[in-house]
Amino acid sequence: MNLVLTGSTSGIGWETLKALMPIADRVFLPVRNIKKAEKMIQHLFQKEKIVLIPMDLSIMAEVKKGAIQILEQCKEIHLLINNAGGMFPAGKKTSEGLDLTFATNHLGHFLLTRELMPALIRGEAKIIHVSSIAHQIATDPSKDFGLLKSANTGTAYGKGKLYNILFSNELKNRFESKGISTYALHPGAVKTAFGSETSLWAKLIIEISKLIFISPKAGAQTTIFLATTPKSQLRNGGYYIKKKPKTPSALARNQKLSAGLWDYSESVLKNLGVI
Repeated sequence: MNLVLTGSTSGIGWETLKALMPIADRVFLPVRNIKKAEKMIQHLFQKEKIVLIPMDLSIMAEVKKGAIQILEQCKEIHLLINNAGGMFPAGKKTSEGLDLTFATNHLGHFLLTRELMPALIRGEAKIIHVSSIAHQIATDPSKDFGLLKSANTGTAYGKGKLYNILFSNELKNRFESKGISTYALHPGAVKTAFGSETSLWAKLIIEISKLIFISPKAGAQTTIFLATTPKSQLRNGGYYIKKKPKTPSALARNQKLSAGLWDYSESVLKNLGVI
């Protein structure tokens, strides 16, 4: 099995990596900080399976370059886990002029998945998206998919997590006939470094909430379940909590929204000249 996993150097991504290493043949890790990743993996058993790919998911030019590097080394991908994400101050922009929440939580994974699609199709891959129950706080994003007018950190994050589910649904609509299976999940409230770049008030709320948070290892269990369970036992396009399919919000099930988000995402990438 050839695996691509984002967000692998901390939290549930790290726990997911350790759990899946024994059953993977090759593991491609797009990482923002190569030195940190090299230090973390040096003591992993079978670390020779790992290929580190320099990539900041918030910078589309880097995502494009990293995807090309993966495809140069791997013709079939059997499992893609879009795990990376984060909560950032509302209105914070990337060097490409994108909203940071939109770029990191959605557009980077959208471009990565799109570019890897030939190898994903050849591998009849599973694509797993780590979303959140926070998608339920999102309001209709259709007039501002890019979060350019968003002034609230929490609601912007909620929309980013809504996009994970909408993206998963649209992938099913477009690529199920080509052997692709796709799933979204809520990992639980996980005790990690999540929210470290938010405002002081948001950090305070997160720190207080950590009293009831679960461990990263516990939070990774639904991802690992989806990665290792045969497709025949899973619901393609499903949204999972604690290894069980659940019904997401009405917005998350809106096919017009999922198609609109896809079209908007492609238009942004075309304007940036990366597709």
